[in-house]
Amino acid sequence: MILIKNSQTFNALIKEKKAKNLKIGFVPTMGALHAGHLSLIKSARQKCDIVVCSIFVNPTQFNVASDLTNYPRPIEKDIQLLVHEGCDILFHPEVDEIYGNGLVKDSSSDFGSFIHLLEGASRPGHFDGVITIVKKLFQLCEPKEVFFGQKDYQQCLVVETLIQRNFPNIVFNLCPILREEDGLAMSSRNIRLSAEERKISYKIYKELKNLKDNWQTQQWEIALKNAKHILNEAPFKLEYLSVCNAKTFDSIDNFEENAIALVAVQLGNTRLIDNILL
Repeated sequence: MILIKNSQTFNALIKEKKAKNLKIGFVPTMGALHAGHLSLIKSARQKCDIVVCSIFVNPTQFNVASDLTNYPRPIEKDIQLLVHEGCDILFHPEVDEIYGNGLVKDSSSDFGSFIHLLEGASRPGHFDGVITIVKKLFQLCEPKEVFFGQKDYQQCLVVETLIQRNFPNIVFNLCPILREEDGLAMSSRNIRLSAEERKISYKIYKELKNLKDNWQTQQWEIALKNAKHILNEAPFKLEYLSVCNAKTFDSIDNFEENAIALVAVQLGNTRLIDNILL
């Protein structure tokens, strides 16, 4: 695997690979890799000639300073995992390499009404930071296909919108959530859970699964009410649990084909998100 920190060197290597008609598959990450990230690398490996991963903890998408400070950065372990998984190129720039040349933060305000809901409402400015860095990385990497995990579902809709507007030749791949044995969605944040918090964290997926199991009957409304109660009992603190249209995020009050349930909870000092397609 080739490790590159310089943007110009990275882009020059990409152009060299593309000149040989090699298909570039790209997996952008913030590091602290787990099996969910590696599943994206595997998907890219299956569909593309060259697999590129980026590791960059993007400061402009954090709206809480302590969250940025505490974000795990086990780069040596991440490199070992990527080498083992067969990644070809790792782009791992410093913050100044990305933002030091006067990169202006983009605005996501006109991406559609869904942008202002759920994560958009809970984390002001978050998606502005997301599109700023994703646009920059796409420009440098020039991928044919990109691979994102469903756990960050609303972010995936943001990236899809960015692709439709600015990068129509990029193919977007939405990859399924990988879960621990008890159902907890794999996340870099999970290592911040205490032992006791980890024991009860399974309840998040359990309540989502219960919603799905009751979806085609009117029982889902009861399941939703029960889930909100359970996920707001200490030490949980519920930010949102929404059943909505999977493309527009419009709330729904009866069965429809294209629906999703999305949740965000604070468990101790750790914020966790998850979702399930209904």
